[in-house]
Amino acid sequence: MPIFYPMKFSPVYRAKTWGGRCLTRFFNRPTPAVSPVGESAEIIDMPGMSSSVAEGPMAGMTLTELCKEYPQEIYGRQASQYQYTGFPVVFKYINAEEALSIQVHPDDRYAMKYENANGKFEAWYIVDAKPNARISRSFKPGVTAEKAKKAIREGRAEEVIHSYPVEKGQSIIVPPGTIHGIGRGLIVAEVAQNSDITYRAYDYNRTPAKGEKRPLQIEKVLDVLKFQDQNDFVKEVKLNSLCSKICLNDCFSLYKYSFREPIHDYTYNQFRLLCNVEGHGTIISPDSLFEDIEFHPGDTILIPACLYDFSLVPATHCVMLEVFGGKFDKNEDRKQAMIPHPQGQF
Repeated sequence: MPIFYPMKFSPVYRAKTWGGRCLTRFFNRPTPAVSPVGESAEIIDMPGMSSSVAEGPMAGMTLTELCKEYPQEIYGRQASQYQYTGFPVVFKYINAEEALSIQVHPDDRYAMKYENANGKFEAWYIVDAKPNARISRSFKPGVTAEKAKKAIREGRAEEVIHSYPVEKGQSIIVPPGTIHGIGRGLIVAEVAQNSDITYRAYDYNRTPAKGEKRPLQIEKVLDVLKFQDQNDFVKEVKLNSLCSKICLNDCFSLYKYSFREPIHDYTYNQFRLLCNVEGHGTIISPDSLFEDIEFHPGDTILIPACLYDFSLVPATHCVMLEVFGGKFDKNEDRKQAMIPHPQGQF
């Protein structure tokens, strides 16, 4: 039986017309072959695109292979839910040196019917923002559905979309059906349902290097648009002095740690992702079930369900995002999810 441990993953870089080099400089990473870098998919499990374990005995295994071969060890009590559907979330960094398109994602019902795929619920955390950086989300107050649809059809989406400045450390939730766009000068951490379905409403009339404008999907945009949601920023809920709740939904749960002192926690017999945004330190096993794992800015680490518990020991002040599959309330659900100490691994 292999020995499991907190696993770092090698990112999958994706070239985008709006990307650049800020992401690799920000996290002090080697320059990848693709250019300009728009996305760094840290954790992804899609056909033809799967991140791979970077270090340790399982180095080189893709996330797809890992979860297929060891579903119980990775997913724990969620194995029956995820082992046949693939890893449930995608975590990526977006490097927006130019604005992304104005776009919308479908919900599960629409995506399954027309795309044979999942819909997409996503949440953003602003990792870095240049002065005057902005995002777009929902429609301006007073914009009716009729006015919005007319503007989108006529290529005037910018006139009706609500745009506002953002700063480092803010969080935004983007449910399916919410029109949105990331502006220039931002590095954004995105947690999302495992889906790549995007419908573009507006792309600033730009022509990429290849000379062809990217296609718009206006009719599908209008099919899936929702108009009632005007909530922009997330008000984080403090659970304690170190941890805040950002977002809970049926697709994923997102928390944020901001800490200078050690944290001890349990896996609750389910996987989690630790996405380190700022600072560095070490993950240790109180029972020496795995060797110490150092973490640095930009590291994304999968904690398998079978590890039972672990400790985060910071060397500096750290900011870390924590992602669970599905809805998991750390205040209400953790007692029900606790299992007896296994005295070792499966």
